Amino acid sequence: MTRTAGLLALLSAGPGLRVLPAQNPRVDAIAFTGVTVVDVESGTLRPGLTVLVRGNRITAVGKPGEVAVGRDARVLPAGGKFLIPGLWDMHVHATGAFIEQAFLPALVANGITGVREMFSRRDWVDSARARIRRGALVGPRIVASGHILDGVPPIWPGSVAVRNAEEARRAVDSLAAGGADFLKVYNRLPRDAYFAAVAEAKARGLPVAGHVPTLITVEEAVDSGQVTIEHLTGLLLACSPREEELRRQLSQAAASPKGWDSVTAVLRAQTRTQAEPFDEAKCRRLAYHLAQRGTWMVPTFAVLRSIAYLDDSTLRADPRLRYVPVQWRASWDPAKDFRFKNLGPADWAARKLVFERQRELARLLHQEKVRFLAGTDLANPYIYPGFSLHDELATLVALGFTPLEALRAATLDPARFLGAGDSLGAVATGKRADLVLLEANPLEDIRNTSRIVAVVADGRLYELPARQRMLAEVEKWAAGR
Repeated sequence: MTRTAGLLALLSAGPGLRVLPAQNPRVDAIAFTGVTVVDVESGTLRPGLTVLVRGNRITAVGKPGEVAVGRDARVLPAGGKFLIPGLWDMHVHATGAFIEQAFLPALVANGITGVREMFSRRDWVDSARARIRRGALVGPRIVASGHILDGVPPIWPGSVAVRNAEEARRAVDSLAAGGADFLKVYNRLPRDAYFAAVAEAKARGLPVAGHVPTLITVEEAVDSGQVTIEHLTGLLLACSPREEELRRQLSQAAASPKGWDSVTAVLRAQTRTQAEPFDEAKCRRLAYHLAQRGTWMVPTFAVLRSIAYLDDSTLRADPRLRYVPVQWRASWDPAKDFRFKNLGPADWAARKLVFERQRELARLLHQEKVRFLAGTDLANPYIYPGFSLHDELATLVALGFTPLEALRAATLDPARFLGAGDSLGAVATGKRADLVLLEANPLEDIRNTSRIVAVVADGRLYELPARQRMLAEVEKWAAGR
C-alpha cells in the first residue's frame, strides 16, 4: 500500500467514538430536517434541506419529499439552524501521557472531528487510535507524524536527532517504516541533513511539514518540497531588508565551538531586529513564490499570541483553564519553561512587537493568495482544547479573511490538503458523516462556529446534553490529574 493510500484508509476508518448508552444512544439513522446547509466550496447557503445520515455516511441531501427519512431515523428539526462540515485543528499535540483524556473529548465537544498530531510518540498515537476505535476514548480522526526530525542536540526530548545526510536518510526510513503519515522537520537540522531528509521522504511518499530550519531559507524549503510552514517560521527573516547579514550571524554562530548555544543567543538578540518593518516588495515577491509553489501556511496565531503575552498574569484567569490537566497548567509558568525562563522585560516587549509584525505578514500573504490551514498548537501555554480553534478562526477574519475563507481553512482545505476531498470537508451525499449543527450563520459572523447545537463525529450524534456531560467529565478528570 502506498503512503497516500494508507493515509486515505486511515481517514476513512473513522474515529469509532466512545458511546455511553445513557448519554448517547446509537441510532441507525439521523435526519436533520429544515436545515440550512453551508456550502463551504461555493460560499452559498442552501436552506430548508433534509440531510440524512446512515451509519457513518451522508446518504442523502435534498428538499423535503426528496429524501426518504425512514421510521428508524432520529429526526432533529433544524429549521433556522446551519450545518457545516466537521472542523479540523491542523496543529495539535493531543496524545500521550495524561493529556489525551482531556484534550481529545474536548476537541470533539467543540466540533473538531479531525486533527493533525504534530509530535508524539508513535506508541501513544497508536494507543489513542486503538482506544478510540474500540470505544474506550472519545476522540477525532488523527493524522500523525510521530517523532520530529531535528539536529544535535535536539530542542525537544523524544526527537529523532541527526548530524548529517546519511543519518537523516536512515531516520526518515525508520519513521516511514514506523507508520508516520508525514515527516515533521525542526529548527536545528543541518543543511545537508535537511535536504537529504526531504528527498528521502519524497521517495517514501511522505509529505514534509514543519518549521523552516534555522539554517535553511524559506525559498530553499519550499523549492525542495516542504508542503507546510508552521507558525510562520523563517518568514520575518526572509522579508527583512537585513536578511543576508542576519543569516551570516546565524551561520557563524552555528559553526562556533558553542554551536547551537551560540545560535540561541543570536536568535534572542535578533528578536527586536525581526520586529522592525519588513521590506514589503521583497515580502510580496516571496508570497508570490509561496502561492505558485502551493505551500500552505499554518500560522497558529493562538500560540503566537500566548507566547508573546506569557508574562501577562491575566491569562491565568481564563475560565477554560478548567479543561486543562493541573499538571499541564503548572508547566505553563514561564519561569519553569526553558524557552522563556531567562527572558526579561525588554525581551517580552520585543516578542509583542514580533507578534504584531507576524499579523501584518499574514495579511500580506493572504492578499497574495497564499493558502492557509487553521491550527492552534494545542498543548502549548494557554491553548484550550477545541475552544482555541474558534479563536483562531476569529483571528483570521480580523486579519482580513472573509468568514468563508476562515471556515474553509478548518474544513474543505484540510480535506483537500490531506487528499481526502472525496470523503471529507463538505455536507454532501456520500461524504463521511462529520458534521456540526450551529445555532447561527458562520458566514455572517465566524464566531458562530462556537454556537454548537450538535456534533456528528463519524456518524455518532452528540447533542447538547451529551456534549455538556463530556466537558464535565473532562473538567473533573483534569482537576484530579
